[in-house]
Amino acid sequence: MASPSYLHNATNDELARMVTALTEELWILRDRVMTLEQVLDDTKVITVEDIDLHEPATALDTRLRRERQRLIHKVLGAPLAIAR
Repeated sequence: MASPSYLHNATNDELARMVTALTEELWILRDRVMTLEQVLDDTKVITVEDIDLHEPATALDTRLRRERQRLIHKVLGAPLAIAR
């Protein structure tokens, strides 16, 4: 499968490095969130179950949706633009 035109000079090693770097950053965020959840649960500020069951209010839900779309566009914007 050929790479999209904007990656025509990228090697498989470069793409693998990019995916590895993103995976490392994602893990750091997940590790920190899980740690934060546990500290909050341990100190009885809020439980992990409270977080799991939380349904965001309209303002937060709107913000989360906007940020999710921004991230999708930022990460997948070029391939999506080419597909159109």
